Amino acid sequence: MIPLTDIALEPDLYREIKKNINKVIDSKNYILGHELEKFEKTFAKFIGAKEAVGVGSGTDALRLALRANGISAGDKVLTVSLTSPFTSVAIMEEGAIPVFCDVDEKTWTMDVHDSAVRIDKKVKAIMPVHIYGNPADMKTILKFAKTYKLAVIEDACQAHGAAIKGTKVGNFSDAAAFSFYPTKNLGGLGDGGMVTTNSRKVAKMIKMLRHGGQAKRFWHAYRGINSRLDEIQAAILSAKIKRLNKHNLLRTTIAKRYQRALGNLPLEFQDTVEGGVSVNHLFVIRTKQRPQLYTFLKSKNITTDVYYPTPVHEQPIFKKFAQSALPVTEKLSKELLALPIFPKLKTSHQEYVISMIHKFYDTHRKSI
Repeated sequence: MIPLTDIALEPDLYREIKKNINKVIDSKNYILGHELEKFEKTFAKFIGAKEAVGVGSGTDALRLALRANGISAGDKVLTVSLTSPFTSVAIMEEGAIPVFCDVDEKTWTMDVHDSAVRIDKKVKAIMPVHIYGNPADMKTILKFAKTYKLAVIEDACQAHGAAIKGTKVGNFSDAAAFSFYPTKNLGGLGDGGMVTTNSRKVAKMIKMLRHGGQAKRFWHAYRGINSRLDEIQAAILSAKIKRLNKHNLLRTTIAKRYQRALGNLPLEFQDTVEGGVSVNHLFVIRTKQRPQLYTFLKSKNITTDVYYPTPVHEQPIFKKFAQSALPVTEKLSKELLALPIFPKLKTSHQEYVISMIHKFYDTHRKSI
């Protein structure tokens, strides 16, 4: 069976991680220590941001980014429905209200024109999602946010290293959230997250908020939570980030091979904004024959998956916030299918996937 992804560790990486973990164990310092401080600096440098603050998960990174930028109960946050539901979970956890916007037909990221019709006096922030590792149209979003005086929080949980005209995502906003869930391009061996920002004031606030709101030891001045990236995960990620650029380039090579080989078939690929660089966290195709293709590839021992089968605004806990139908989102949710992509995907395995997709469409054309 060809998997959708493979998170097994390479032997040299495995050895380095074990060495780093043992170093943490020997230090007897497991929370808010040297390894976290070192990784925060490394990650900030990788993104190009002034500050990076490690937290317990990508969801918590979103929550604390919102809270540190003044978003609170009753405020509205513009976001999208074609994403992981945890984007809206983070908004709701802050007592805020997600306002669902449609996405662009080509890039599958936030459609700012649709966002404009949903503005009212309670909207205080906008949270675009760099879905599948593909950057949202930040130039248009920033202009829009300036017009309406909105805080901008990037959901970059799938986009470690994605960029627009040389500037990495995580640098365009008041704060950005990254996830280190194991399947991410930069994934830990457990949960973890990071907030990046170019505001030292925001970073200082998040460092207090992640630690229960403590301004100093045993003195809680703010409404905080308990959400800290632990020393062992930081040590693991310090080893893995050294390989991130290489792995992202391998994903790009695989994605381009898919596009070249499948370009003559009746399916579509995700576009990028002008000057945009996707890191291809997922490689997703758009096809009107998704159920049939999914079943066919499964019968050929090829794993595919749907991200995401039910738009967020149609799910039970979020329905009450839906203002109207989102036609592009709803259409895409029925047509998107993720193909195998990961740095160690063998060329021969990818060629097999490609050949089976061609076989499916050849058979389908003959049956018409």
